Amino acid sequence: MTGQHPVSAVMTTDVASVPLGTPFKAVTALLEERGVGGTPVVDDRGHVAGVISRADLLEREVEHRGFGPRARRARRKAEAVFAADLMSSPAVTIRADDDVVRAAQLMESHGVHRLPVVDADGALAGIVSRADLVRVFLRPDKDIYDEVRDEVLTEEMCIDPQSLYVAVHDGIVSISGTVERYSMIGLIEALVRRVDGVVEVRSHLKAHLDDRDLRPDEPPAGGRFGRRSIHRP
Repeated sequence: MTGQHPVSAVMTTDVASVPLGTPFKAVTALLEERGVGGTPVVDDRGHVAGVISRADLLEREVEHRGFGPRARRARRKAEAVFAADLMSSPAVTIRADDDVVRAAQLMESHGVHRLPVVDADGALAGIVSRADLVRVFLRPDKDIYDEVRDEVLTEEMCIDPQSLYVAVHDGIVSISGTVERYSMIGLIEALVRRVDGVVEVRSHLKAHLDDRDLRPDEPPAGGRFGRRSIHRP
């Protein structure tokens, strides 16, 4: 089915989280027991207050010198006794109804490997890792190809798929050919991008009619059937 892939579809709901007052040793034991690289820290309402990673735990074992904000934060963590002092805050979170592409962008921009997932009220609902996101993009090229042709072109756009060239390689969709109107090009590209497993869309579509400047009641130049073949810039 064509559509955005929500984080809720790939996240883990059995989350190992800790309250703000959890002692350092209890946090360490939890990570070891669950075999995870980090855990969200939640307040008394279940909202995510921060995140503790193994890197935060290691701060206690390193001597920190200097006077800048980074050095002060490092010393605070080195002296931490409870989760509230050990965690990195504020946490980078994502909504359960956000798309997996958004989650991937956040992980990349913030340099993290996992994100706490929150519900509409901001309460912890799960956690999503890079490994969870990768599984979305492992869809076979043949399945992507069939969906682009059968659902996007045939059902959504009412276009004969034989009239366009479509190829899929490693999740990259290449599409070319000529459609009736210029306004159809952007819509086709957007629908293809929303197909699960699509990594990139390379479009070389052209249009018979440039309808960007036409009013709804205005016929094309040259009469009802007049056409101007154009390339999309």
